[in-house]
Amino acid sequence: MAYLLRRPPRRYGAWLTALALPLLLAVCAKPIALPPLPAAASGAHLAGKFIWRDLLTDDVDAAKRFYGGLFGWEFSDVADGAYAVITHRGRPIGGIVIAETKVKVKVSQWVSWLSVPDVDAAARAVRDAGGTVLRGPMDLEGRGRLVVVTDPQGALLVLARTTDGDPADAEAGIGDWLWTELWTHDRDASLSFYGGLVGYGVDERDIGDGNAYTVLSAGGTPQAGVVRNPFEQVATHWLPYVRVADPVAVAQRVTELGGRVLVEPGDERRKGTAAIVADPTGAAFTIQRWPLN
Repeated sequence: MAYLLRRPPRRYGAWLTALALPLLLAVCAKPIALPPLPAAASGAHLAGKFIWRDLLTDDVDAAKRFYGGLFGWEFSDVADGAYAVITHRGRPIGGIVIAETKVKVKVSQWVSWLSVPDVDAAARAVRDAGGTVLRGPMDLEGRGRLVVVTDPQGALLVLARTTDGDPADAEAGIGDWLWTELWTHDRDASLSFYGGLVGYGVDERDIGDGNAYTVLSAGGTPQAGVVRNPFEQVATHWLPYVRVADPVAVAQRVTELGGRVLVEPGDERRKGTAAIVADPTGAAFTIQRWPLN
């Protein structure tokens, strides 16, 4: 479902390096009242599942124009305009948070929410392993208990236990979130940390050139991937995927809508099946055709 870049372009590495300071300032800013997660109504807690994604950005209007034009996503403002719920085909799939920073760098990032059995225990595990707790643990009415952290390798994410259960596993449609992938400089340490955090099963796959791709499973269902970060100067990070029918055509549309294609879909390894792109505010994600054939 994912792929490893042989020769990543330098512009992608330089772009991600610029995220650190303004992103920390935004995450640590004063909290806002967030709406419930309407999709979290299964009644079951699926530890290890990525259940939500928020776009942290300093230009909400630009983000709305881009994602609305690219995927047909729709947006509903709440919390006096401080938060926007993203819906696709009538289903809530994420949100947009205004990143208020004092740094004049136009950056943004998708932040994924990971379901864990015990938020407080997870926060302690992050600290004990050398990660950082940025905010929480805390309770949000309608959403549950959560904590904002960077893992021991530096990847930003939200660890959560929802009030009414996590969204049930379902096949991703076109324009839906498809996958989540960790790019790490210390693969063994990352696997050890997340395995202890949520009890992932591990499936190792050889992708050539001496590289391995690891699929993390929970409850017998593949949930995420782990791959060696090809950029020495870039911190470990989680990269989300969106399912598309034609990555080549969507990549072209990205450019037309003011975004950037960071890794083209047409090289020999990917054969037009995937591309890494960024929206006009700087947030990166992968578009991929699935299944590949």
